[in-house]
Amino acid sequence: MARQRKMDEAEMLRETEKLLLERGYEGFSFKALSANLDIARSTIYEYYSHKDDLITDYMYILVKKVMDEMEIIASRTTGLETMKEWLKTFMTYDQVHHMIAMRGQLDQSESEIARNRLKQMDGLHGKMFFMLSNQVNKAKELGEVRKDLPNELVASFFFHSILARPANDENIQGWADMLNDIIENGVKPRKES
Repeated sequence: MARQRKMDEAEMLRETEKLLLERGYEGFSFKALSANLDIARSTIYEYYSHKDDLITDYMYILVKKVMDEMEIIASRTTGLETMKEWLKTFMTYDQVHHMIAMRGQLDQSESEIARNRLKQMDGLHGKMFFMLSNQVNKAKELGEVRKDLPNELVASFFFHSILARPANDENIQGWADMLNDIIENGVKPRKES
């Protein structure tokens, strides 16, 4: 039986992520979470009254963390360099994509708290895409991106490149570098000089 103890919120969010990635939305439960944390379910209920509240809180914190990193990168780089660094960030936090895939199951949530968190997340997601589209435009002005390509197309290509993730987690940065090379130079063989 789980013991009654104070809960570490950061640990709870890490374990929430782990369970969501392993079991998905339907397989996630406070019972499983309390077992993994070795706490009583009632302790979780002191923080969250519904699983959707916890899941959307976790998702919001994750998306906010990515957004914060994007803003730091944008403060020190511009144009294509910013987009390349963002791609590395997207790949580092590729669990965001898994969480976005679960969003549809949360749309029908009975929880007002969860619905409000989803609206906040939608706002952050929209802001991310706007920032990316804006950097595409800056890269065009710097002559780093073809002007004939729509900003939204290039932004979508970068944003969805996280789907091309390596099978192991060991070489995320190297993989991101290769994707950036393909984006910048294409897939045709380089001409020998």
